[in-house]
Amino acid sequence: MFSRIVGCAFESYNFYHENVDELTYEAGFYMELVDAGFIVHRQEEFPIYYKGRPTPVHRRMDLVATDKDLGNVVIELKSINYVGDEQRRQLWSYMKLMGIRFGFLVNFSPKGVFSENWELDEQTGKCKRV
Repeated sequence: MFSRIVGCAFESYNFYHENVDELTYEAGFYMELVDAGFIVHRQEEFPIYYKGRPTPVHRRMDLVATDKDLGNVVIELKSINYVGDEQRRQLWSYMKLMGIRFGFLVNFSPKGVFSENWELDEQTGKCKRV
């Protein structure tokens, strides 16, 4: 499943090439995910969970793709030179707050597409790279 998401990211990047903004890459990436058969939520608000219960407070996600086998996957997009711990912590925070097990960080950098897959360990509350 992650390889299908990566393929969609590359298609968007190859169409627009380098040096466009995050929103432009997001537009193409969204269309590629839909064409690949994912159910995709774009810039939608999801409830923050507290002790397993949804609260009335919401967070807006770049993309959340639904896979029939894995469920929801948070996709955090960037268009910057370098991805660091600050961007990873943002994704990890979203995964934890939304109770979503899988996350995907995609950076459309000037040098190409960079991606990381993450999984939330529900027992420890920590995210690990997969």
